[in-house]
Amino acid sequence: MSWEGVDHALNRIRGEADRIALNLADLDRHVGYQLLREADLVGGTRSRWDQASVHVHRLWTVHGAFAAVIDRAVRVRANGGEDPLGELTFLLLGESVTLPLAEQPLHERGLLDPDTEHITLAEAVARMSADYEEATEVISAAETAWDALHPRLGELESMWQEVCTLSDQVELGDDQHENLREQLFRVGETVRRDPLSLVVDARVDTSSLDRLRGLLDRTRGELRDALRMRDSYTESIERLVSAIDDVEQVVRRAGELRARVIAKISSPRAIDVPDPVPGLRAAVVEMDILRSQSDWWGLGARLGQLQRSVHQAGDDAKEREENLTGLLQRRAELRGRLDAFRARSVRLGLAEHERLTELHGRAHWELWNAPCDLRAATVALSAYQRRLQELSGIEPPGSRTTPGKGASDGETDGGVSR
Repeated sequence: MSWEGVDHALNRIRGEADRIALNLADLDRHVGYQLLREADLVGGTRSRWDQASVHVHRLWTVHGAFAAVIDRAVRVRANGGEDPLGELTFLLLGESVTLPLAEQPLHERGLLDPDTEHITLAEAVARMSADYEEATEVISAAETAWDALHPRLGELESMWQEVCTLSDQVELGDDQHENLREQLFRVGETVRRDPLSLVVDARVDTSSLDRLRGLLDRTRGELRDALRMRDSYTESIERLVSAIDDVEQVVRRAGELRARVIAKISSPRAIDVPDPVPGLRAAVVEMDILRSQSDWWGLGARLGQLQRSVHQAGDDAKEREENLTGLLQRRAELRGRLDAFRARSVRLGLAEHERLTELHGRAHWELWNAPCDLRAATVALSAYQRRLQELSGIEPPGSRTTPGKGASDGETDGGVSR
């Protein structure tokens, strides 16, 4: 090498050495690296960190030998020697980096086998790069897992502390939530000691923490209900009884409406209207028994269940009432349409047409008969409409006709009865 080439190569390798030193210092300070070094790892994370640790150790070993060669080259360039150009050429291009060979098992070693190897600076950089990539891949994966898992674990532990506090306030035993405590302990152990076991296809699987969060949240809610029951039992029961009274009114209306529908309409069949109120009131009586036993936890859980049952019962009764009302509205609608078609036939001078009169009589009989068969009435009305269309030669209204001032009230029974 010429002196110009030596200076160029020395400046380049010193620049690489500075960048390597900075990256190694960052690695040593990296939070994920420190956590992995200090944690009592188990499972797959321990296996992967053991392998990564080998790469880290080798990285520092090669770096030490690499840096020593560069320091020596800098001294030779500054101070000279017997053959400074030749020595610098060897240091910069030759196999000047001396490394210890990995220890071999006794049965694989020969008596005169060397215990060191010699590589170039370029080979040393390549080895350090490979070891750095292997190590940082594991460190980055662990850091990503911890970043996703630790906040969730912290939230679970806060929720658990609240569960414990609420349990004390409602005087539950220490072992009441032992299963939750054990689950939290197992999840915490996994997050702290084997986070990489929760990394699947480069994604952090938080499902186990999310499931536990749901359990803790439900338990916390039940305990809050228990605490409210302890502090405001009378008010809570009064509100619950009032809600049951409301359901009873809706059920009563729906039952009365069903009786009217059955009397007026034979088909479609009127839906049943079950009465959940006796069961709901019996549940309230059971709550009084729990109160006498100071079972606030049981009361809190029962209150939530009963509130949901009351809400569902009310919605169901209202839906049935709407269904029954719809049948009467359908009859009224069909009656209004028949009246409108009849008025049209009068305007066209067709009201007394024999065939039309027969079809009108049939539809009228179906709609005003009690109980009314809505399916048969719909068929009869359609036949009357088609015949009127044929006789008038005019397209009939495509949509339902709104009952006019003279239309019959859907609630009025009249005409022929069976």
